[in-house]
Amino acid sequence: MYYTFICNKCEEVFEINASISEISNGLKVICPKCSSDDVRRDYSRINFGISAANSSNTQSCSSCSGNRGCCGS
Repeated sequence: MYYTFICNKCEEVFEINASISEISNGLKVICPKCSSDDVRRDYSRINFGISAANSSNTQSCSSCSGNRGCCGS
């Protein structure tokens, strides 16, 4: 699964590919831009299988957060 994170230091938005168990066990995530470990997870973007950066479908319906959200849009 791809997880989206935001760096609290430089505001870089980035994704990592990790298993659910890695995330549950406290995987240490480092910002690729500034190397800070002060990052937060962006729960509005949870992707299964493909990176959002590689997804050509970024539109959403009015009832979900998009990026292959609740309706698959």
